[in-house]
Amino acid sequence: MELRNPRPALRIVDGATAEAALVRAAAQGDNSASERLYLACAPDLTRWVSRVVLGSADAQDIVQDTFVAAFTQLKSLKQPEAFRGWLRTIALTHIRRRFRTQRLLRRLGFSAAEPFEVEAIISDDAPAEVVTEVRQVASLLRQLPADEALALVLRRVEGYRLEEIAEHLNLSLATVKRRLAAAEAHFQALQEVQS
Repeated sequence: MELRNPRPALRIVDGATAEAALVRAAAQGDNSASERLYLACAPDLTRWVSRVVLGSADAQDIVQDTFVAAFTQLKSLKQPEAFRGWLRTIALTHIRRRFRTQRLLRRLGFSAAEPFEVEAIISDDAPAEVVTEVRQVASLLRQLPADEALALVLRRVEGYRLEEIAEHLNLSLATVKRRLAAAEAHFQALQEVQS
């Protein structure tokens, strides 16, 4: 007689595995899973996008656009465990578009420079001179070409390695290095003009 375990072994599910299971369920059309994914990931993504766009009021719109695109394309995600990184990659696409559109509109005179919400990226107890410096840096970054500014923010603000920037922006390592070098040179020139 064969002894059987009357109860199946408990399966321990960590956070990443549970999130991957939600991704799979959402990809199959489970609206509850989509909602739970949004609630779990939106706060972190919003904080990250706010830092990358230097506290711009566009952060919420970018996050919403990112989730719409993500849920539309969810079946194409081959590794559900990589959902959060994939979200950031989609968000970067929307950020890049937004930077380019805003820069073009400013050049054509249709859009005034939007104020930065410095409070979104620095602490409340930061000294006034730090707040002033952050505002100046953000203003200079807005004058850079969109792709250069984005690469520079990912490197200097977010601390991404060159390989991570290349992966998230879907660029070669050499292109990332060129964009960063150009951004540094442009940024330096802009600083000298303002000094």
